Amino acid sequence: MARGEPDGMGGRLRLDRLLLSRPQLAKGLAKGLALSVAVMALVAGLKPQPAAAFKLFGYSFFESEQKSTSPDAQPYTISVNVNGGDKDIKAAVEAASALYSGKDEVPPPSTPAFLSKAHAEYDRILGALYADAHYGGSISILVNGKPLEQIQSDATLPHPVPVVINVDPGPAFTFGQISYEGRAPPSPADENPKIKTPERLGLVPGNPANSDIVLSAEQAMIDAWRRQGYPKAKALPRKIVADHVNNRLNVTLAVEPGRLAHYGQVTVDGTKDMDPAFTARQMGLEPGGQYDPAEIELAKRRLQHLQVFSTTSITEGPINSNGLMPLMVTVTERPLHVFGAGAEYSTTDGAGLNGYWEHRNLFGQAERLRLEANVAGIDSVDTSKFTYLGGITFVKPGIWDPFTDLTAQLLAKREVYDPYSQNTFRARIGLAHEFSEQLTGKIAVNGEYDQVDDRFNKRDLLLFSLPAELAYDTTDDKLEPTKGYRLRGQLEPFYEAKFGNFGLISRFDGSAYFSFDSMGRYVLAGRVALGSVTGAPADEMPDDRLFFAGGGGSVRGYDYRSLGPRLADGFIVGGQSLAEASLEMRVRVTDSIGIVPFVDAGSAFSSSFPTFDETITVGAGVGLRYYTSLGAIRLDIARGLTQINGRVIDNGRIKRQHTPPAAIYIGLGESF
Repeated sequence: MARGEPDGMGGRLRLDRLLLSRPQLAKGLAKGLALSVAVMALVAGLKPQPAAAFKLFGYSFFESEQKSTSPDAQPYTISVNVNGGDKDIKAAVEAASALYSGKDEVPPPSTPAFLSKAHAEYDRILGALYADAHYGGSISILVNGKPLEQIQSDATLPHPVPVVINVDPGPAFTFGQISYEGRAPPSPADENPKIKTPERLGLVPGNPANSDIVLSAEQAMIDAWRRQGYPKAKALPRKIVADHVNNRLNVTLAVEPGRLAHYGQVTVDGTKDMDPAFTARQMGLEPGGQYDPAEIELAKRRLQHLQVFSTTSITEGPINSNGLMPLMVTVTERPLHVFGAGAEYSTTDGAGLNGYWEHRNLFGQAERLRLEANVAGIDSVDTSKFTYLGGITFVKPGIWDPFTDLTAQLLAKREVYDPYSQNTFRARIGLAHEFSEQLTGKIAVNGEYDQVDDRFNKRDLLLFSLPAELAYDTTDDKLEPTKGYRLRGQLEPFYEAKFGNFGLISRFDGSAYFSFDSMGRYVLAGRVALGSVTGAPADEMPDDRLFFAGGGGSVRGYDYRSLGPRLADGFIVGGQSLAEASLEMRVRVTDSIGIVPFVDAGSAFSSSFPTFDETITVGAGVGLRYYTSLGAIRLDIARGLTQINGRVIDNGRIKRQHTPPAAIYIGLGESF
């Protein structure tokens, strides 16, 4: 019995019943992180659980060798034949077929279960054909050489039973007449090329008539009304007619907008330690404001930004007679306390450990108190070379509006690098404000005492400053951007009391990302950085405010903060200006693995503005990426291409600086 002909009179298709899923490669991240989760659970004092099976880089671990099979199970073999031999269609049919996809899995537990699964194949395969613009196809399924429809549910079948699926896809259809009923009027938002419209999705006469385009176009019509304040917009029955004579699909889509809505009362459910009124306030939705789905999504992100909730959902209630729509927010709180630890290593910077403890909700309004410490350089047996940091940070979200946070910090650190060593004791209090989803700003009052030892001299400094930052981000993803750009400008006017210097520290960072394909598998990424110190000479400034190049976030292939201007005797010191640039080609070989060739260049200069009179240092290499939901696990191997001839102080002894033969950097997240 052939299946796949249009339903009803006049060739009208019931696309709303189709299964339109396409095959996707499952990312191995969740399984790959199972071991890490188990380790963290043990550290946190949780009861150990049996090891769960997982895969990492294609290899299976802790997987049971025996699969549970019912004694009444019905095993089978299967083959798929597509008339015309189109490999793409065959692949789509095989992916849609549950029998084919599960041929190596545990067989159905009984013959009736097997037959039920086989009968469901028609709709699955038909959906795959429709998704590929084939509306005149036919499907036959043979079980043990007989049409499936002739097999009784209590039949006795061979073990295994042979199954043959024969598919004639028929001709490919194109869109014919397209019409709309109840389409939203044009709005300025429609001019944004990122906004989906039926035309941008491909619902245009003459285009391939893929069924998923029809459904996506219908959703785009609903979304257009929602963007204009109509949250209850819904689709009406669509009219789709297959013209088998001309191999065209005529489409009529209709949408009912419903009523215009404004925000009504916001209620919060699920809070335990969190203040529900503060939770509603932090969403930033003005009562009486016109509904906007983008604002709803932004409200969800603001709640997640509080770091108090593990889950958040917003339910839109019915619109009342006054046009007000209540919102119900349902949340689940995370544990009040959290701690963590980490490690990092590079062949140039050595090994390091870090840890923190945090209270997520100190007084009921998502106030965070964080204690943290780290130590680096621990691969050396000489403890005087260790770099330390310890600090306490308090964050009060929504200090006077939902978009402004207060941060106060006390910090003590010791930095030991070849060009210098420095002890710093710092106190800082500041504000962070979100002007829009893309634009953020920070400003703070900073006071610190510094003890510096470098080739200039030993000096104690007392620095007061007003660090400020403005950042603009248009990228499509915070962790793995594939398009857009990021700009960040930093200004820090300062007064140094020991020498009486007024000055300004400034820095600009910019990065851009360009994808050569729609899937973001081939991305060209570039970065530039410029910095300057004016108003004070280098020998009257703390070294952590001067500029050095080198390291994983700068010029790879060289030690961290090891590159700078050279004095007459050849010693490396901090510069009063900086210029850097990086270029990467990020190529995803698979969904989980990427290769990244890169080149970095940069230098620090003795003048307050880059004059390029110092040697521009260049490094190049290649990186390996393993992509996870937490970001890319990064392994970079780099070599310095520029020979350096400076001298540095190492443990009180003079040594000649040299270019490392190779440097390895391991971290989480892209380099920029």
